[in-house]
Amino acid sequence: ERAVDDYLHCLERVYPHASYVTVNISSPNTKNLRQLQGASELDSLLGTLRGAQQRLADQHKRYVPVALKIAPDLDDDQIANVADALLRHKMDGVIATNTTISREAVVGLAHAEEAGGLSGQPVREGSTRVIRALHGLLGDAVPI
Repeated sequence: ERAVDDYLHCLERVYPHASYVTVNISSPNTKNLRQLQGASELDSLLGTLRGAQQRLADQHKRYVPVALKIAPDLDDDQIANVADALLRHKMDGVIATNTTISREAVVGLAHAEEAGGLSGQPVREGSTRVIRALHGLLGDAVPI
């Protein structure tokens, strides 16, 4: 409910100690977190965090890069919205991707229906698709 405030609080606390900060909006284990990948929610979050990042850089006399971590389960429109937000807010980087909530690669296997994200081979195709799409939209403007 107050995700932006939570991220802001964390950024302010870790900033003096961090080499870089990852803003993870893609954890499959956190209820409603992936909703932050929506266009308006993401715009609000990144706008707030970039403003805080600039203020903290001035305050601490050093710049700490902030990267956004996204899910591999985004569709083309969602990827385009993420890319647009990354460019608009001049983000330092994007981490593509977290684990997948898709169970297609493990259908019929024991524990296939357990909660949580899958990594490794089950995420490879989705992650590669997201990276390819982001590169096409971002070029060299935002490190992937």
